[in-house]
Amino acid sequence: MHPPAPHARLHRCNSLVRSAHQSAAGPEALLDVNSFMFFAAVVDAGSFVNAARRLGIDRSNVSRRIRNLEREVGAQLLRRTTRRMELTETGALFYERCAVIDAEVQNAQKALLNLRSSVRGPLSLSCPPMLGREFLAPLLAAFCSRYPEVNLRVTLKTNVNDLIGEGIDVALRLSDQPGPNTVARQLARVDWVVCASPRYLRERGTPAVPEDLAGHVWLGQRGRMALEMVRGSEHRRVSVVSRLECPDFTFLREALVAGLGVGLMPAYIAADAIRRGRLRAVLGDFRLSPSPGDRLYAITLATRYTPPQVRALLDFLTGSFETGAVWELDRPGAATRSGRARSARTPPPARRAGDRRGSLP
Repeated sequence: MHPPAPHARLHRCNSLVRSAHQSAAGPEALLDVNSFMFFAAVVDAGSFVNAARRLGIDRSNVSRRIRNLEREVGAQLLRRTTRRMELTETGALFYERCAVIDAEVQNAQKALLNLRSSVRGPLSLSCPPMLGREFLAPLLAAFCSRYPEVNLRVTLKTNVNDLIGEGIDVALRLSDQPGPNTVARQLARVDWVVCASPRYLRERGTPAVPEDLAGHVWLGQRGRMALEMVRGSEHRRVSVVSRLECPDFTFLREALVAGLGVGLMPAYIAADAIRRGRLRAVLGDFRLSPSPGDRLYAITLATRYTPPQVRALLDFLTGSFETGAVWELDRPGAATRSGRARSARTPPPARRAGDRRGSLP
């Protein structure tokens, strides 16, 4: 049996089915959308046997559901014999509307799948101001070129404590332990460098060991700092008192460039000045231990579903840092630690974060 061809009287189906349905179940009752799709599938199959095969159910189940549907609408929809079935007038009109509903549901499902798989829509990223200004703009420009249907909003902020409240999809944070109730994907290691201007080092000499720092003019984030530095199995500890104290690394960097003293900088802050010869790294054979904020993380909420645009940004950032941090330097001591730096270049898989000790702005 073939379903009837569409005709111009689809509106009759509404009145016929509505009157039959109201007589059987009352004016407020509504058919489930699955009933429409089931009836269309049975008619399209041409027989109960074929319908059962296509739907993966028993023939008796098909027959029972058709009877229940006819009872719900209060009208006969199909005439059935042992060899064939045919639509009644009500059934023909009902089928036409069922076929439309079935097609619309399938279109809606396809649209939803396309939305779930396509990279598009709004995306909000938060990152520390200096990191964003110095390094992320070119990366994000490349991301936007690759995904032209993503609308990116960037917030330059030192700390975001409430991702949901502030509408942040991805937060880049420098920390040794990211915050709780999040998933953190490590992007890169962050080295710390002791540095000063070439002029200062010519006038005051170059520190050879960490203890020498006590005899230099120190510029730091705090008034007094205890530094523990490691070279292989050798541990050195020195206390320094800041002549200039400021919590802002950008300000401290410019004071160092001006020749005021020696200071400790994250590599991403000092990189450009060292590359241009405005600063020189010293004590390159030593590394700070422990290092606060020695990792860059991409942090997202712990959720079962990650939107495609968020997943695309995470994958893009991970790929961008696979060959090393964008601020890595060729500086004194780098060669002796190349193995350590290279081993840190491949980010580990995302993990649930613990507490927030040692986070840096």
